Amino acid sequence: MDDVSSEDEMIDTVLSPLKDEGKRINLRKYLDTITSDQISDEELKKLWWSSSADVVFHDGAALRTFLRKVRDRL
Repeated sequence: MDDVSSEDEMIDTVLSPLKDEGKRINLRKYLDTITSDQISDEELKKLWWSSSADVVFHDGAALRTFLRKVRDRL
């Protein structure tokens, strides 16, 4: 995502196509689950690295913070 200049802009760009409220609710629930304290930072990183995401996170705590920001914007 080289064409975005801030984290907020990245979140807006990623979420902009997601218009269906039902899908937004499902994603919010999923993000609630994976960012809960029951999932370790290491598990969260493994989940992220197994996806096709273009953004790299080496720190599980930073990833958790980012995903919680995404969740809060839904």
